[in-house]
Formats: sequence, C-alpha cells, structure tokens
Amino acid sequence: MAFRGVWPILYAFFDEHERLDRAAMRAQVEACIRGGAHGIAVLGLVTEFHKLTLVERRTIIDWVLEDVAGRLPVAVTVNEAGVAAALEVARAAEAAGAAWLVLQPPQIAGLNEAALVRFMGALAEGVSIPCGPQNNPSMMDVALSASALRVLNRAHPHFRMMKGEGPILYVQRLIEETEGAFAIFNGLAGLELTDTHRIGCAGMIPAPDVADVQARVWAFMEAGDEEAAESLHRSVLPIATFMMMPRTAEHFAVYGKPFFAKRAGIGAVHGRRPCVEAHPLGAAILERLGRGLPSLAG
Repeated sequence: MAFRGVWPILYAFFDEHERLDRAAMRAQVEACIRGGAHGIAVLGLVTEFHKLTLVERRTIIDWVLEDVAGRLPVAVTVNEAGVAAALEVARAAEAAGAAWLVLQPPQIAGLNEAALVRFMGALAEGVSIPCGPQNNPSMMDVALSASALRVLNRAHPHFRMMKGEGPILYVQRLIEETEGAFAIFNGLAGLELTDTHRIGCAGMIPAPDVADVQARVWAFMEAGDEEAAESLHRSVLPIATFMMMPRTAEHFAVYGKPFFAKRAGIGAVHGRRPCVEAHPLGAAILERLGRGLPSLAG
C-alpha cells in the first residue's frame, strides 16, 4: 500500500487524576477522521510518550487501533531505548494492526552510527510491516545519516518509511541522498506543507490542531490546484508558526492540546506532571488565530 497524505499524530489526554482518558482519546480519533485525515499516527513527541509507562503506551496502541477499526491506516512510533523493550512495542503494534512503524533512534549521547544501525536493524528484523526511522534533528539529538539509511534499506527492504522532519532543504537532501528509497513524511506542524508535496514527500505528520485544513491543502496539491492550496495553507500558517516557535513537546501539550480539544468537543484538559503552565497571552493568541475554524465535534 502507498501511504500518503496528512496523518495527524495524537495527543495523550488525561483525566483529573492524571490517568489516560479513554473517552477523550476516542473523541480525538473520531474528530481526526471527520476532519478528513488520510491516516493516524500515535506515540510521537506530542503524545508525551516520555511521560507514559510502557503499559500506557501499549494501552494507547490498543485503544487507537480499536477505535480506528480499519477505517484509516495507523502509524505507531516506537520510542524505547533498548532493543528488547522496543521489539515488545513494535510487535504489539504490528499484532494490533498498525500499518507501519516509526522507529525513534535512542537518544543516547555518544552512541556511534554503527550502534544505531545495529539497533534499527534488530527492530526491522523483528517485524514484517513497513518501518523506518524518525530523523528530526530540529528537536532530537540523534539521527541517521543517508549512508546508514541506505545500508538499512538494502538489508531490510521493508525499511522504507521515514518520518524525516526538518526544514524543506534538509528533507530535500534526504530524498536525494537516499535516492528515493524512502517514503518520507515531514512534520514540524506543517509549516512547509505545500513545498513538502512539491519535493515528492509521501505526506505530513502534524499535530491534529489544524490537520483537517492541512488535509484539504494536500488534496488541492494532489489535484494540481496550487493556488487554492497556497491560499488555504496561508490561512493556518500563523497557527503552525506559533506552535513550532519553541520547538518543544511541552509547548504543544500546554497550548495545542487545549486548542484542539475545544475544536473536537473534548471537555476539560488535564496535564500530567511535571508540566508547564499556559501563559494567558499564548492562549489568547491561539483563540484569535483559530476564529472561524469549523468545529470537529460530533
């Protein structure tokens, strides 16, 4: 299957006791589907995976695959630092019905590339669905070089997906240097969505904040109507810019999550400690920028 389009990556919603909120997670999936998402992604930086236990990560995988119920393909990020734990999550995601896996490199200082290749190779060897790395030098300290990516692709033909996030020139170089071997999904809140399509990326994995609008932008680009795509893209570009300026997962959690929750008809949003407090100015800016956006509530 050729995976393409806009795949919003889900937030982790918690209740007042900081437990995963089942109803809010289900409502989020339904809102993304109503908004025209081409796929769903989960357990990325905006899912606050660093605050989740292994059991909770497994729970989210099961919930999301159950709620999507085959209506859209689902990509699951595997972000365990050890091979055994990462394989446990990867195999659980495959068994639950995930379409492909985003394999996050261990963020271990001083880890050489040969060790990274062995880590990725062990994960690719342990699953049979398409997979590939998350290369995000804008927000992560460890990424794979083009030569390492080519080695892994040759050794494991299903190692052919990539969440290659960064400025458009970085992504363009990834495409060129890996000789088109990977279906690359950009991110960074969709800042360069139209150019992401132009350079031949498979799609975009933004937070769900305005993913419905971004899915329409992608559809215009697919249809060759670049003027309509650019006009619509400009309408939400200030929101994407506000979300990406600090380039931290916590910024998405404290501002993007309540913003999306309001659009999706999800009630009170609770953080999981430790978390920063929203500044009234930030909330007011998003409120102003989001005026006129349609509701995604059922």
